[in-house]
Amino acid sequence: MAGQYSHKQFFRKVPNKQLAEYFLSKKIAVTLDLDTLKENDVDAIFDAFNELEEDQQGAIEADFQDINALACDAGIQALNDEAEFHQDEEFSVELAEIDGLHSKTMWAFINKKEYWRGASMFLRADKVSYSYWKKRNDLPNAEPHVEDNDIELLANGISAYFSKTEGRGKNCKVEPYRRHNKEYFFAYPEDYAQSGVEWVSDKLQTRARHPAFEIIFVYSEEEGSLDIYAPRNTKAVKELQKLFATTILKLPTLKDGKIDKRTYDLKPVTDKDFEFATTPDMGIDTVSITRLRLKLKQGTGLRRVTLDANNADNSQAVFDLLGELKVPDYIVDQIGVLVVFEPVGNNRGQKQRFNISYPNSCALSYDGNDLKIRKMLASSGLEPS
Repeated sequence: MAGQYSHKQFFRKVPNKQLAEYFLSKKIAVTLDLDTLKENDVDAIFDAFNELEEDQQGAIEADFQDINALACDAGIQALNDEAEFHQDEEFSVELAEIDGLHSKTMWAFINKKEYWRGASMFLRADKVSYSYWKKRNDLPNAEPHVEDNDIELLANGISAYFSKTEGRGKNCKVEPYRRHNKEYFFAYPEDYAQSGVEWVSDKLQTRARHPAFEIIFVYSEEEGSLDIYAPRNTKAVKELQKLFATTILKLPTLKDGKIDKRTYDLKPVTDKDFEFATTPDMGIDTVSITRLRLKLKQGTGLRRVTLDANNADNSQAVFDLLGELKVPDYIVDQIGVLVVFEPVGNNRGQKQRFNISYPNSCALSYDGNDLKIRKMLASSGLEPS
């Protein structure tokens, strides 16, 4: 994940040649010859940046923060996913030849700006914690309608609902994107007016503004599933599901959703001989369990024991610890998993740690390496069914 933004750190990570290309593309003249400047002379670049007009600095800073945000593995995957939608087979090849995450994203920002918005939205959705999504998986496998008039119907419906129930949402914009076999809809209804203290040029002023709040729909025709992210608006989820069904799926009505009763089967992992099932296309090197949370069967109330063990030299360390303890009858209700991917080029293999909790909680998204891990869980008999 990209770190917190700072000008000097950004200038240090982006080659001077690309910074020059950026300024040229924006028709911004800087008092510095970046082509002859020593690489990573960030102080000189920072001084030249500060000599620009204030409005120019603000616009550049906004761009650079966007570029920095996508300078991570998940951001690169999101860019590749958007390029795939546009059937640009050369994009991933060209991107792979560029060294450095910031160099890759700067190149994409300059040369493939049409992919930028979609990739940024995908990364935004990927960062949402699994616990915030509200899922239905009992929808008919209906084809989604994503023409302009359909999107307008959804936006107007969201606006009307929040205007009637909460007195906000006067305006609403919905942006649709397709990613693999899923349809993403990012909705931005107008929130209540707010006022805040802001710097306007060299003066401090109190200004009113009308921010937007965010709702994300992710629909899979193949799975008959609809995920909705509506933080602080969970009471509206049922109506949002129905609204989506009538405007996008063209269903006459939609019954109240059923509870997702799928569960993870964690019992197999208690066997020391258990092995995760991987295939070469997953790119997974090793998988190990580093944590066991045990729910005790005896006694009254909730009683749990959590075991953690350093498995750097012994992948069975947590099970060895369990064997040393005399734990009464228990049920495994959470496991901690460490996945190490195979090295790519000169880079070390990426590590991914996550928990799986009974009945159906797992902090994994549905794209990139997380999707590969989900395939592994399914092949190993752990994925909810």
